Amino acid sequence: MSETRKPKTSHYAAYIGVLLLGGLSGIAGTLVHRLGATQVFPYGIIIAFLLLTSSAYWARSVVGAIGIGLHIIGSSSALWLLMGKGPGGDVLIPVWSPAFTTFVDQHAGIIWLCGSLLVQVCLLILPSRWLGLDK
Repeated sequence: MSETRKPKTSHYAAYIGVLLLGGLSGIAGTLVHRLGATQVFPYGIIIAFLLLTSSAYWARSVVGAIGIGLHIIGSSSALWLLMGKGPGGDVLIPVWSPAFTTFVDQHAGIIWLCGSLLVQVCLLILPSRWLGLDK
């Protein structure tokens, strides 16, 4: 007897969706990561990490290890593209400037770049049962 199989296009659509989700979460996190950096409580970097962590967790829960790998590729590509200089010489992820006054203000860009990769790799290597993904 022949079995009915799901079309493979659903897998490809999920892969493309997770890749785009990674890029969008990287862009959104970049736009908010410096909020509050000059104040006592840097709430922007916390919001950025929560956004990235939740989308990476969703990618792993839906598509698995391949999904979070694609999420890492999408978000890292977006981050490294946004780190470059724009047409007017402005950057969205500044790494250092003499105008920065606090520690978080000076290091927010590096914390965001390195921390975003670290959070996603941690979600990739953690066992599924620790994340509640066993079914």
